[in-house]
Amino acid sequence: MKQYKDNYCQISYNSNINQVYLKWLLPPDEDALLSGYDKGLDMAITNQAASWVTDNSIGFQPDISMQRALAQLAASRLEQTSLKRFARVTPIDVFQELITHKIFNQINDLTVNSIEFEVFHNPKDAQAWCRQLSLLLVN
Repeated sequence: MKQYKDNYCQISYNSNINQVYLKWLLPPDEDALLSGYDKGLDMAITNQAASWVTDNSIGFQPDISMQRALAQLAASRLEQTSLKRFARVTPIDVFQELITHKIFNQINDLTVNSIEFEVFHNPKDAQAWCRQLSLLLVN
């Protein structure tokens, strides 16, 4: 398992399930948000990860500027990845879900590459959904 950790997030790659897992430890500012996702994307590209789980159980909400910057970063690097599924874990909060959908809509507007995504409230459910992909790819 490969790992990265700073004050804001912890990122790991699990080769057994071909998955990047990013867990937010503190609410990031825009630089920390983009840095965390950039490092996660590097990990996804290097390892040809098929799925990604972002655990935002702490429940921070990126502002509009952060949403746009994140969408631009993801759209610019998505085609370099092998990602097929992305799951985001949030607290039970309709605003968290709306923000997730809004960011993914922005990404889809900026790129022709699209991946499946879902919002979950339990990290284990998110990982299981992403793990289903590895089973589908094997069969």
